[in-house]
Amino acid sequence: MDYQPQPDMWPLRRGDTLSNHDWFPFYTHRFLSSRFLAAAVMEKRRGDIGTAVILWSESMRQDPAGTLPDCDVELASLARFATVEDWQAVKAGVMHGWVPVLVEDDRSGDVITRLGHPGFMQGIVEEMHKRKRGRDGAREAARLAVRKSRIRKKMADLNIQDHIIKDDRAVGMLAEHFEHSDLYVTPDNLRAAMTEVLGYTGEVAHFPNRRGG
Repeated sequence: MDYQPQPDMWPLRRGDTLSNHDWFPFYTHRFLSSRFLAAAVMEKRRGDIGTAVILWSESMRQDPAGTLPDCDVELASLARFATVEDWQAVKAGVMHGWVPVLVEDDRSGDVITRLGHPGFMQGIVEEMHKRKRGRDGAREAARLAVRKSRIRKKMADLNIQDHIIKDDRAVGMLAEHFEHSDLYVTPDNLRAAMTEVLGYTGEVAHFPNRRGG
């Protein structure tokens, strides 16, 4: 029996998407010197080039980014073909470089097989997703700072002791509580959160019942 190598794991997981991006970097030197382009031109299959670009672009909108489904019906639709038969007639040339890859789903623990392009799309989506995580982290840090500022202002309005307002750990715990509860930072909600999260009664300087303390 012939040995069949195990597909590689795709670096992005289910949920790692870039569908809100309307661009991706195009490595022109790599493309112009590729075997795919040379073969398409020499074999008079120039139409394959346009179809390949369509699928590269569509892969950026997939989950995870940079992959394609391993299904001719879906591929024919993504490549804008009217029939599966028309798609299958050009598939071998268009799909140059695409190979089965394993995709992990953190939520379910399942691993599924999709198609990935290690020589072209993988490096692109890895770099773009790294930048996206950085931007998302910066936005979350900004949202947290705003939330903590609101909590401190409400605490001041309620005449909470100054040392509590300046306690960044306590305020951070309250901010996390409001993040996950979807509650507004109102005086009543803040009093309830201080009691639940910090064990605050208004009569003590420290919080012996603080979670994780």
